[in-house]
Amino acid sequence: MGREISEGIEGAVTGDRVNCVSRMLYADDLGLTTNDPGEMQTMLNKLRTYAEEKGLTVNTAKSELVHFNSKSVSPLQNPFTYDGVALPEKDRFIYLGMLLDRRMNPKIAEEHAVRPYMAAQSRISEFAKSHDLKSRPNAMLWLSKVYGIPAGMYASQVWGTVYLSEGSEFGSQLQKRHLFSLRRILGVKNSTTNWVVLREWGQEPLIAIFLVPCFHQVI
Repeated sequence: MGREISEGIEGAVTGDRVNCVSRMLYADDLGLTTNDPGEMQTMLNKLRTYAEEKGLTVNTAKSELVHFNSKSVSPLQNPFTYDGVALPEKDRFIYLGMLLDRRMNPKIAEEHAVRPYMAAQSRISEFAKSHDLKSRPNAMLWLSKVYGIPAGMYASQVWGTVYLSEGSEFGSQLQKRHLFSLRRILGVKNSTTNWVVLREWGQEPLIAIFLVPCFHQVI
């Protein structure tokens, strides 16, 4: 689907100022990105034609418009439309579970990611208590690995590349909460170093590349 919609479209300039991205497609989630307003409306029109040909429906109630890294915050005089429906402008939106704000602030995405992770850990704690698993650290560890981390991180998406830098691996709030949970399972002091805790369980820091590149003035 992406090729038909973005054919002939340059797309949005990314952080390296060389590569461009016009679409992000995952299952039934589609994100369109460009620096040119005309290109955006063209892609929306092509999407409508493609959807009609394939018998698909686009939920305009869940479709939103965000101006990334744009100095302008005033509403558009000529809003973008899909099949005659004007798409609402927002300061942020959620794509594949990740919260993206118009300034591409990784801290906002990080704070959003902490909540589902902590909710998953809370459910694990309740399950362990009801099944008398608190005294079985190996069982607690596997519950955390197979349920807590995937449920809390939504398909392994992470919040920003700043934590890829050497020495910054443990700076995120999500990583701190993860280590806190591991220390509780191990029954060790908070002063136990991070790498020792991870190595004891054979784990690595929760690090990955930010889901979406840093777009410049994307519509």
